[in-house]
Amino acid sequence: MITGSPVQAKTVGVIMTGNIPYYQAIHAAMLKELAPVIEEKGLEIIIQTPVPNPMSWTNAARKLKAVGSELIITYGMPATLTTMKEESRIPIVYGGVYSPKSLHISGKNATGISSTVSVRSLLKNLRKLTEFSRVGIVFNKTEKDSILQAREVKKFEKRLKFKTSLLNISNDGYTEKMSTCSAVILTACSAGMCMPHLPKIIEKANELKIPTAAMLEGAEDLVVLTISASPQEQGKNVADMARKILGGVKPKDIPPRDAEQINMIINVKLAKSLGLEVPADLISKATRVIE
Repeated sequence: MITGSPVQAKTVGVIMTGNIPYYQAIHAAMLKELAPVIEEKGLEIIIQTPVPNPMSWTNAARKLKAVGSELIITYGMPATLTTMKEESRIPIVYGGVYSPKSLHISGKNATGISSTVSVRSLLKNLRKLTEFSRVGIVFNKTEKDSILQAREVKKFEKRLKFKTSLLNISNDGYTEKMSTCSAVILTACSAGMCMPHLPKIIEKANELKIPTAAMLEGAEDLVVLTISASPQEQGKNVADMARKILGGVKPKDIPPRDAEQINMIINVKLAKSLGLEVPADLISKATRVIE
């Protein structure tokens, strides 16, 4: 591994889209792991918590550049893409990014860990809860990871014999389309621009007695099934990469990593309220069960 001279960093910037529990959990794990380095180097951690929209992400990246950040940590696809667009020299470490390879997140100044989960696994486990014939996919046409996940769900239509309804939050009346669905999947936009819409989506799904599934932790008290990359693993890896960069290693010399720890959370209490029976084998496989 090629190393340069140690970076005498004083400021580490963080972009954490506001009020997203998954990113907050990643950040907490990152801080815990990086604590010795923060103390040793006397680092100042400056956090930007933009609301989930493009202009806020852009402004957050620009502010961190303006204060002289020598490393920027980003959580989630939108914040990462925006920061890479705004800055090509400051090292960037990302976490909580779905399928970064598919979306060509790479560059000499960026590395990080993927939060990709198996869509096939999500669908197969969801089918154990309900024999769905049509799946509603909540997505946002302006968030690339959300679009990617929607496409991945659609790829399984023929194989698993179901149809899909695309529920684009940018269009009025998307919740009305849920009435034809027998299950609803929340894509990564639930940690982005879909976040403000979640209460309305969940309320409608519960009213219709249809189960919901999510690909990110943080809303497991509201959805029946969650399959998510462990935020603790994400945070630890982000900290490890940040530590190496602060020690002089260049981002291009730190290979991006894939998530290895995948959590499955079953909300049995909610499932029962919807009239669903949760199979014992599903409970036995779960990382956590909410009863």
